Amino acid sequence: MKLRHAFTTFAVTAGLIGAFAPAAAADEPIASVEFAAEQGAFPVDGKSGHWVDSPEHEVMIREVGDVLRVDADADNGFYHFRLDFSAPSGALQVGSYDHAAGAHILAISAGLGCSDDYSTFTVSRIEGGAAGLTALDATFEQRCADPTAPALRGEVHYRR
Repeated sequence: MKLRHAFTTFAVTAGLIGAFAPAAAADEPIASVEFAAEQGAFPVDGKSGHWVDSPEHEVMIREVGDVLRVDADADNGFYHFRLDFSAPSGALQVGSYDHAAGAHILAISAGLGCSDDYSTFTVSRIEGGAAGLTALDATFEQRCADPTAPALRGEVHYRR
């Protein structure tokens, strides 16, 4: 009788753990950047990837004043790039931004950067709390020095 009770307890416990495991995984923090650069797109030049914060890739997304900063690296830190998103004035909010209206994306890769950008980006979700940024979904296109220059395109997602 005790053995049957033990198996029943084990089965119920295992079932509860299995039922709650997917919910816990969905609530874990996530930081990701997906990008594709055309050949000649300065400073990223033809690179592409989908990086999620993990042991293989470090992705950090945070607000620095009114700038939204995305830092990402791979290959044990040997490849690093940064994207700084800024609105014409004030903090970013949900909406579309472009170069003509004064928005910018500063792109830096391998120590080289482009601040003379022709960029557009859309923030579809941005949320914050007392501890800072808690959620973000954004897409972007950045072109360096000329509106017809090769493009760096991508998207950024964050949940904490």
